[in-house]
Amino acid sequence: VQALRAERAKLEADYRERLATFKPDFPDMVALRNRIQEIDISLRRETGEVSSSLRSAYLAALGREAELRGQVSALRSNVLDLRGRGIGYTILQREVETNRTLYDALLQRFKEVGVAGGLGESQAGVVDAAIQPASPFRPSPIRNLAVGLIAGLVLGLGIAFVIEFIDDTIKTPEDVAAKLNLPLLGVVPKLAKGKTIRDELASPRSSVAEAYYSIMTALQFTDSGSLPRSLLVTSSRAAEGKSSTSLALAQNLARTGVQVLLIDADLRKPSFMAKTGSDIGLSRLLISNESIAGHVVQTNTPNLYLLPSGTVPPNPAELLATSRIRAILHDAVDRFGVVVVDAPPVLGLADAPVLGSICEATVMVIEAGSIRRAIALGALSRLVASGTRIVGVTLTKYNPKAAGYGDGYGYGYGYGAAYGEGSRTPMLDIAP
Repeated sequence: VQALRAERAKLEADYRERLATFKPDFPDMVALRNRIQEIDISLRRETGEVSSSLRSAYLAALGREAELRGQVSALRSNVLDLRGRGIGYTILQREVETNRTLYDALLQRFKEVGVAGGLGESQAGVVDAAIQPASPFRPSPIRNLAVGLIAGLVLGLGIAFVIEFIDDTIKTPEDVAAKLNLPLLGVVPKLAKGKTIRDELASPRSSVAEAYYSIMTALQFTDSGSLPRSLLVTSSRAAEGKSSTSLALAQNLARTGVQVLLIDADLRKPSFMAKTGSDIGLSRLLISNESIAGHVVQTNTPNLYLLPSGTVPPNPAELLATSRIRAILHDAVDRFGVVVVDAPPVLGLADAPVLGSICEATVMVIEAGSIRRAIALGALSRLVASGTRIVGVTLTKYNPKAAGYGDGYGYGYGYGAAYGEGSRTPMLDIAP
């Protein structure tokens, strides 16, 4: 059903685009309409089959529920009967214990009377006086404490191993290769408390800046020793650090003398905003034939330019599904040395796979200790299915101490709200 809907959307976009050139009764236009109608019929048929399947499953579940209710009623009757028998058994057991106690008392009395009548003067004598011990034999506090410590240590280790076995999140650099089968471009530490990503990137000797320089160096060896001309940065979900990674890579490349264009392709929640009152941006370019030169703004970082997302449109997915985005990216590659595209998250949105199929390379950003293996593999599968070339993974917000590597530094920030909500904080200074 999803494939049919995607194909229908593509045909509908193609029809609308051709409608500006051809009349509705043109043979190609008629063929497109007929194909759209056939897809609509297929969608209705598939929807009907799914509804019938769900109806059958629902009726089967109702029957199973009725059967289980009958079993519960039968078991309830058995429990009540067993409870009554237990009460009777308890009464009989108490009578047996009473009679046994009475019998033991009588037998003991009988033996005492027999012994008293058959013995004369007692022949017993004290052989050795008893000595009172200095400490009680039981309990032994030291032994009990040692046993408790050993048992607690074994139990703690067992629980730790169980948690480690159940937890399948991507936490360490080794997990990237073992669980995702992808090369690791670099590890970005977690930010210290009170620090911001802008402060860290402004200091070239900071641990975060050094980490992004290492990632940039690793990217140079992904394509025959040269950087990709167009680079997409995305993540499986929001707040994993993709926008900060896009900004850091763009700034580092610009500092090497390369003219870099940073494109904010997140049309739902932009991260980079131009300090201007005009409506320039990617969303405007997607609905017009204007040149990209009039929408690019200079930043305070030399050689770094920004194409903001522009006004948030009501239909970002439909805008990116047209062929206009491919023309915009090709024009940007012709004008700049490297184009870095900050894309939306992969899961739940169709934007990143579309952009990934156009760009030369894609970097997947994963937050350490937060993303489970199944979620990451699902996002990667969507990208691969669209023809995206994934060159590696960047592990962000990595805490070596939490991962079991002792003391280390940290990196952390987030949107602070669900994707598409919350306030916008400028991450990039725009030149006046």
